[in-house]
Amino acid sequence: MGTLIIEKEKIQEMLNNAPENIVIDDFIDQLIVSAKIEKALDQLANKQFLTSEQLDEEIEKW
Repeated sequence: MGTLIIEKEKIQEMLNNAPENIVIDDFIDQLIVSAKIEKALDQLANKQFLTSEQLDEEIEKW
């Protein structure tokens, strides 16, 4: 899966917007999803992705 990184400010923002009593498992899930979205956006900005044609070629190799 690779390393997921999230900024402390983003965690603080999420905590500030969370309900007073939060289920820790739910919060951790939110952290993971948020970090994955940030990673995907970074990869997209840096053109680190496969086109649909490239993906089709990779699938054909399987």
